Amino acid sequence: MPARASDVHETMNAALLAAALSVSLLQFLLAPLILPMGAWTALGLVCLCAVTTPLHWGLMHESIHGNLFRDPATNRRAGRVLGNFLCLSWDVMRFGHLLHHSNNRHEFDRPEAVGPGGSLLAAAGPYYLKLLGGHALISCASSIGLALPTRVVTQLVPKAEPMHTAASRAFTNKERQARIRGDLCGTVLLVGLAVVCWGAHWPIFAATIAVRFLMLSLLDNAPHYATAINSGTYARNTSLPRFAHWLVMGHNFHGIHHGATGLRWQELRSAFARAGSAYEGSWTAMVVRQFRGPVVLD
Repeated sequence: MPARASDVHETMNAALLAAALSVSLLQFLLAPLILPMGAWTALGLVCLCAVTTPLHWGLMHESIHGNLFRDPATNRRAGRVLGNFLCLSWDVMRFGHLLHHSNNRHEFDRPEAVGPGGSLLAAAGPYYLKLLGGHALISCASSIGLALPTRVVTQLVPKAEPMHTAASRAFTNKERQARIRGDLCGTVLLVGLAVVCWGAHWPIFAATIAVRFLMLSLLDNAPHYATAINSGTYARNTSLPRFAHWLVMGHNFHGIHHGATGLRWQELRSAFARAGSAYEGSWTAMVVRQFRGPVVLD
């Protein structure tokens, strides 16, 4: 990529990072200090957090792939701060996301799938709990669990492959453990300060966290819902108005991203055009489709 284009992309990323962190500071610390507390304030803040969650996660996602900033240290620090405000560890999420790319639709990566002969009704409860916030809650709990002593971590790692070998190697690494514990401390500090700042109005803050978790969970599997188990790098590309492209950080071109993870989010639209691909419906329909529930896949 020409240096000039790269500079433009980094400047845009820096501006979006500043915007996302401003919303997070408002959510955690500033709103109870500068805004009048009431139903409209609560509703407005919850809606703002919901709408900006795809942007917040999209920036963290870019950092996971090393595409947010060229300098690795800056890229990693930005990702960790973004993760702190989502109550997630950057290292834990990076591990899970890169495993998702290398083992697309593995058994830990298809929450809607029911095997042949399985019960759709029995699978519905766990599926909808994960879809409506549970996935992010599990990610948050994993970030806490993997900060525990090594002997405990080895018991928490799933026994099935390919997760076991990769996770055991990753999460018993002393440097990575230290970073995960640092992320946990940062998150606890932020949440503690938020509770102090919000005081008696803490339920509003709790609602903003809940809506963030809801949005993260809704978006996690949407491009892969009901796709084939052995689908390689396949994921859906969906249409979205150009003005909203930045708000989801190009995630409507998820299929292009899976085929070329080194592309920055700003490059996905042109790559989609060069590939001559066709949209598979709209981004909104892709998200809503998941409410059909579990499906039988073989």
